Amino acid sequence: MARLLLGTRGSALARVQSEWVADALRTTFPSLEVELRIISTTGDRVLDVALSAVGDKGLFVKELEHALLASEVDLCVHSAKDMPTATPDGLVLAAFPVRVDPRDVLVVRQAGLGTDLATLPAGARVGTSSLRRTSQVRHHRPDLQLTDVRGNVDTRLRKLASGQYDALILAAAGLRRLGLWDGTPGAQIGEAVVYPLEPSVMLPAVAQGILAIETRADDEATRTLVESLDDPAARAAALAERALLRRLEGGCQIPVAAHAVMTDTGMHLRGMVGTLDGSTLVFAEQTGDPAQAEALGVAVAEELLARGGDAILTAIRHQLEARR
Repeated sequence: MARLLLGTRGSALARVQSEWVADALRTTFPSLEVELRIISTTGDRVLDVALSAVGDKGLFVKELEHALLASEVDLCVHSAKDMPTATPDGLVLAAFPVRVDPRDVLVVRQAGLGTDLATLPAGARVGTSSLRRTSQVRHHRPDLQLTDVRGNVDTRLRKLASGQYDALILAAAGLRRLGLWDGTPGAQIGEAVVYPLEPSVMLPAVAQGILAIETRADDEATRTLVESLDDPAARAAALAERALLRRLEGGCQIPVAAHAVMTDTGMHLRGMVGTLDGSTLVFAEQTGDPAQAEALGVAVAEELLARGGDAILTAIRHQLEARR
């Protein structure tokens, strides 16, 4: 019987995502044994500082990739939105399974506090650690009080219920994978109420809702097994959105968003770069051939830079350098 060791973070969401991949592999290959191995990452251990202040996307994947390169595990499952745009030498993103809901959601503490950003009370306290979300919220509602919130989904929801926040902004995919929300607007999690934020209002993070399965490049046997879970639409979206981010040299410290969807005429990609204070949001969008996903991502990134994104990114980097 073949056996695979799957490396995963220890959070409830990471385990659910990894167990989903393990079950899919076991179903496709009934003689295959898949065992999860929990690996702690820097992002899991540092919970009292905003992500933008402690580092970049590698915070949630570095230790997993080290274990993979050392052959301590055979594959790793990541939330693709947490991954750096450069894959280490010797590793490959072998599969992107079907994308789950890419949207953000507004989770209000109780009914009556609003159903979207526009209807939240003046000065409401909103929890998010994402500069991308912060930039867009400040653009729409500069009066809201934005406060960092870290920890897993359960921790954040407990903080909301305790009254530390009036609302949270979370990824829909995480709530859905955990079985906390079925996608119905106005559905409740305890006393809290969930409302989706459409991409026209809150453009998602790059590759939000997509899982990335990483293997060693020279492990042909594991790559072949994992590739059975690859979804062409999810792969094209991930490649396009990640190429946009890579061209912009963005990460947790820069407000960048992107969302690719398949249409009758090809793949449509919309991207955004915003100022930290939300005073300016620059958008660009194009439709292209999904077979040339990365070229589409670069093209939209170039348009963003030409429309004012370059000046925004330069100013943000100067601010970051001044703080060091």
